[in-house]
Amino acid sequence: MGFAKNPNVRYFGVFLATAGANANVPVCMSYQANNIRGQWKRAFCSATLVGFGSLGGIVGSTVFRKQDRPGYVPGISVAIGSQVLICFLVATLTVAFRKQNARADRGEVRLEEGSEDFRYTL
Repeated sequence: MGFAKNPNVRYFGVFLATAGANANVPVCMSYQANNIRGQWKRAFCSATLVGFGSLGGIVGSTVFRKQDRPGYVPGISVAIGSQVLICFLVATLTVAFRKQNARADRGEVRLEEGSEDFRYTL
């Protein structure tokens, strides 16, 4: 989308990027909500996640500058970098959660709030 010369290709890329970005929200929300016990902690974490997600609009308005057109290389680089960071964090958390689940299965630890049946959702 960012580096294509044909405006029709770029326009189609906007639809693909929007579909991908909008699919991220329910996935992130369900991943964090399934791994937190207690309704107040879950509500606070969900609100925090939505709040930090909304900061993307502020960042987007500062990294997609008029003087960088038509390629918007800094803005596209920030967008790609943030997606890479999210993928890395999710992969890291998944590995950590898997290790904690294995320790809990062996009876070494109680994962959250003393509940013996709680396991992280992967």
